[in-house]
Amino acid sequence: MSLLIKNGEIVTAVDHYVADIHCEGETITRIARNIEDVEADEVIDAAGKYVFPGFIDPHVHIYLPFMGTAAKDTHETASRAALVGGTTTFIEMICPARNEKPLEAFELWLGKAHGNGACDFTFHMGVTRYDSEAERDFEEIVRRGVTSFKVFLAYKGAFGVTDEELYKTLELAKKLGVITTAHCENADLVLKLQRSYWRKAKLVRSTTTGGRPPVVEAEGVHYLMTFAEMTGAHVYTVHTSCEESEYRYTNGFSVVALVTLLVAVLPNLPGFLVHVKLLDANAIPAFLLALYSYAWFVGFGIAFVVYITLRAMTAARTPALLNPSAT
Repeated sequence: MSLLIKNGEIVTAVDHYVADIHCEGETITRIARNIEDVEADEVIDAAGKYVFPGFIDPHVHIYLPFMGTAAKDTHETASRAALVGGTTTFIEMICPARNEKPLEAFELWLGKAHGNGACDFTFHMGVTRYDSEAERDFEEIVRRGVTSFKVFLAYKGAFGVTDEELYKTLELAKKLGVITTAHCENADLVLKLQRSYWRKAKLVRSTTTGGRPPVVEAEGVHYLMTFAEMTGAHVYTVHTSCEESEYRYTNGFSVVALVTLLVAVLPNLPGFLVHVKLLDANAIPAFLLALYSYAWFVGFGIAFVVYITLRAMTAARTPALLNPSAT
């Protein structure tokens, strides 16, 4: 079946423009203005509308038996909902219990999806235990087309893995060339904080601001990155929710500190180049030479003001529920 979409505003990662799109089956065969020399089985006039590539949702739960509960969605309902929002591919999490065999879980999730969806799908294979049998299953699952694992550093006693299991999972992921996605939290701290809040404040279980402050997630991200560095594996942190985690994820890199350093150094650079005779004094304005004479006072004074301002702006952008002072 052929399809011709006319007059739509095509949006790509780098551009947007009005043109026509011709498709044969599921393949785009041509993009051009005013395509008239083809006969299509269906013609859609998209004038005044945007035409996007199909979106990919990399993190969905459809079939989800989870700690005594079950999700209501099926692949039929979930895929239809995805298409309404423009998502044409999603990646579902396979989350077996620790006592379940990974390959059997893969077959179960695949069976629920196959033939029941309206869009494309694939899986992240959950690693909730690691032993020699599970390793053989993971290798077979990758051979069958899955390209990512999923580990939980939370949910101790349910889905959470031990340090040894995490290390072996990342080693295997490195060997097989797949990426490992991770739910990052310190499971022990979360459990301790939740119990404390339940006793003292009698909060409902849905409350997360007290039992899950930003530092708990940040510690989990830092923890994962330590193992990733040791194994050389590629990792992806899912639903990262706070600035503290981004700081840890970048291995201590701070944009605020970088900008502050540049503000302190750059005004003094021309004067320094003149001082070491790499630049003619007549080639730069006199005030830059003067700045170099008072480098410690002027440059770092300005840098201090910039640092305080940037820190204040950063704090203002942090939602109240994710701000440690709010908990």
